[in-house]
Amino acid sequence: MHSSKRVQSIEPSPIRRIIDLTESRPDIVGLHAGEPDFATPKHIVEAGCQALRDEYTHYTHGAGLLQLREAIARKLLEENGIEANPKTEITVTAGGFAAIFAIIQATIEPEDEVILLQPAWSYSGFIRLAGGTPIGASLHGPDFQPSRASIEEHVTDRTRMILVNSPNNPTGSVYSRNSLLDIAKLAKEHDLLILADEVYEKLVFDGNEHFSIASRSEFKDSVITVNSFSKTYAMTGWRIGYVAANEAITTDIRKIHGFMVSCAPASAQKAAVEALSGPQDCVSEMVEEYRRRRDLIVAGLNDIDGFECTPPKGTFYAFPNVSKLKMPSAKIAEKLLEQAKTATIPGSAFGDAGEGYLRLSFASSQRNIQEALARIKTWRSRSG
Repeated sequence: MHSSKRVQSIEPSPIRRIIDLTESRPDIVGLHAGEPDFATPKHIVEAGCQALRDEYTHYTHGAGLLQLREAIARKLLEENGIEANPKTEITVTAGGFAAIFAIIQATIEPEDEVILLQPAWSYSGFIRLAGGTPIGASLHGPDFQPSRASIEEHVTDRTRMILVNSPNNPTGSVYSRNSLLDIAKLAKEHDLLILADEVYEKLVFDGNEHFSIASRSEFKDSVITVNSFSKTYAMTGWRIGYVAANEAITTDIRKIHGFMVSCAPASAQKAAVEALSGPQDCVSEMVEEYRRRRDLIVAGLNDIDGFECTPPKGTFYAFPNVSKLKMPSAKIAEKLLEQAKTATIPGSAFGDAGEGYLRLSFASSQRNIQEALARIKTWRSRSG
């Protein structure tokens, strides 16, 4: 065996494993993947095609096209209240994955601790690959709002960072401004960094609002903000994300990203410029459709014995409580896959705090959602 201890310290993502399992199963209705089923809007696709015709087929600046970084800077200022110098404080990355990987590698030393607000997406692997230790701070349903007390009890002299994801995958929670400011104050008092993953910022419902911690000047230097074009513009395959951080951290992030991929794809960067500067009707239309799907799946789940689902405030995930079924969530997901031909993600994939829940994505058509609900209801009637 010649694999490194770093690789041996992590397991493949359980989400990816389920995706791989279902790819060759046409009989499966998939509510497992965090993948918009919408096509990338036509004006963005055309911009990418035009970029190829214009021979944007070569390397760009390692931090991304300045035109795109300037567009991101305008967006951050106008929509998020974040001031960032496009030349020294913004880095275009090969998707949100590369952004998070580069940030963790640039800031986390071996044995550093990173506090995760759980249930949490697959950040643990990124942390372990840097030699760090993920520390779960459990949040509780139905609203999964963080509190200072629930985080502060996990702060030690080894703590380096608090990782915050709002709107949240998998719970659909949108953290309140007050909760986020409490976290920011805690981080400042203990000289900690905050990694703010905001990739679902536009996918909010019912008048809820996304708040960026870095918009507050007193916290700006300690907050590293991650965003992506994948969810907002249905551009998962284009692989375009970005990071905003102070100049010193940005310099280190750029070093790591440069050794990873050199730069993000040139034509995709040009498409991203159009995404930000072009019409935004496509975004509001997608969000409204997600809202309709949310209402459909929440109502359907609450009509199934043993499922209790609070309407998510954001993202495209429902996170029903299934503890009444008296089975581990992984076992429930397995039975749904094999017996109900429906793919879901067990809550345990998101840490111990996720046990007793399932994640179902409504980034799928209403027809698929209705079919999945019917299959799950039939399964419950036969197994209950």
